[in-house]
Amino acid sequence: MIDLLARDAASRFGIAAVLETEKIPYRPVATVGDATGPLVVATHDLSEAEIAALDGRAALVLHGGERFARAMLGAAGATDVERAATLPVDAALWPASSVALARELGKETLRLPPAPVCKVSAITRGRVLATLADGAPALAAHGRCLWSAIDLGAAFTNLLTERAVPVRHESAAASPIRVAARRLVEHAYYAAPEAMRRRVQRRWYAALERRLEGLGDAASEYPIDTCGWLLTELVTALVRRVAGGLVRVARWPAPYRAAATLTHDVEPRRFAYTRGLSALLDAAAASGHAATFGLVARSSTRWLDDAAVARLGTHGVLCHGLAHRGENVCGRDDVRRDVETARSELERRLARPVRGYRSPRLDRSPDLLWALDQAGFSFDSSYPDVDRENIAHFGGGVRVNVPYRPPIASDAGALRPSRCLELPLTAPDCIQPLFGGTSIAELRAQVAAKASYLRATGGLYVALVHGGVFGADDQARRTAHLEFVAGELRRPDVWLARAEDVADWWCRREALRVADDATGLRVTNDGTQAISGARVIIEREGGERSIDLPPLAPGATITITSDGPSSAPSLTAPRTRALPAA
Repeated sequence: MIDLLARDAASRFGIAAVLETEKIPYRPVATVGDATGPLVVATHDLSEAEIAALDGRAALVLHGGERFARAMLGAAGATDVERAATLPVDAALWPASSVALARELGKETLRLPPAPVCKVSAITRGRVLATLADGAPALAAHGRCLWSAIDLGAAFTNLLTERAVPVRHESAAASPIRVAARRLVEHAYYAAPEAMRRRVQRRWYAALERRLEGLGDAASEYPIDTCGWLLTELVTALVRRVAGGLVRVARWPAPYRAAATLTHDVEPRRFAYTRGLSALLDAAAASGHAATFGLVARSSTRWLDDAAVARLGTHGVLCHGLAHRGENVCGRDDVRRDVETARSELERRLARPVRGYRSPRLDRSPDLLWALDQAGFSFDSSYPDVDRENIAHFGGGVRVNVPYRPPIASDAGALRPSRCLELPLTAPDCIQPLFGGTSIAELRAQVAAKASYLRATGGLYVALVHGGVFGADDQARRTAHLEFVAGELRRPDVWLARAEDVADWWCRREALRVADDATGLRVTNDGTQAISGARVIIEREGGERSIDLPPLAPGATITITSDGPSSAPSLTAPRTRALPAA
């Protein structure tokens, strides 16, 4: 069991998010003295007494503060700065398999977003394991203590909040004239002839590419940005090194290594909700994949007929906005009102609950996250891993490919995980790259490379293929793309499921509590739903064991015991305890 001492909000949130992603058991502690096991310290202000208590302990210190660097490492020139940082990806820090995959992808460094760094010119005690691009120590070992100059927890939080790329948002109090003008422009775009739309697209993409050049190294890498994966692998490797091993829960149900979901947003056009949707449903039936449809509330009310509603009954659905005409994402109360109204109208038309959301055009903001959390949505898919579509966020993206809970800030500055799970959308986005000049062959190569990467890293591929919007030719082009994407995702080791099923699995997995002590491992289902297909992975002495768990009812506990380091683990029968009434 890992003990976690974290006082800084962004540090605490980020490290906890990484540990929760891997389901590595940990417990928060308030002081160094409270820790009973290997300790992860994520703070910038360790006191002299805390530093003394850490001496000789198995600990991973992230940043730690100038005082810690001077006292523990004999550091010279210690200063606290906020900056982007680059680390070499090599076997000294990462598992050999991760280094090999990074090399296949042409990645030799990890580029981190701006985060707190305890910058030192040199250390006189301990051994430097890695340096920053300017030669300053980045990671060091002293006795049983590992030190990272970079606050890796804050770095992960800053990935999820897209801090590396500045965003221009309209004022929350945008004038009615501006809102009406934006809606008029969008309506004109959808109604324009294809030749005119192509001219508009080329001009926009040229302007966005110029903006991308201005971002330099701060921009996300397209189509594969390995930052989130490499950062998670680094933190996990450092924790493993300090603890002498790890216990974690596999991300996906047995026997799958990765997961994927095919989503289909239906844009606000009559054709899209009639002939386009019918053709898309036919294509989904022919493919046989579990589909999730993103429906605009007002368009569904206006154009969706009863036959289409019936055919959608076997598929997943999510809300794709109220009107898809300039929805506001600034102003908490206004955004909450809009998403609640959109969900209510869509549920009324479909006569079924709607639990998921995707913002039109992938417009997003902290206010949208707050509104979805408060409105009770179960999951969202508005945040892409790599953004090459949204005008305000072009060049950004969260750079992770696993479900996560976005940070929700309190008025006091604390951060808590959202109650609305995020399923990050995977680039490339539908056939959007074709509008910027990419060829079909190039787009297919990008999709294939991305699918291969996510299979290798155990990630989640959230594909988006729109239904036909502008007519039969547009429908045929998108259907051909759907057939290719579905073929790339249909693999024996990839779980292809509806978005809501992926979210349900992740929530059930989150509810598993793992306790690791001298008597063995205990896995308890603290959730309100049963879970099947869970696997515990035990990493000890350079080896790894995967143990399939039996189905666990709510409240059930199973114990995994072993007679010795080389003995095969054994399972006790699950025991069930009564859960408190909801």
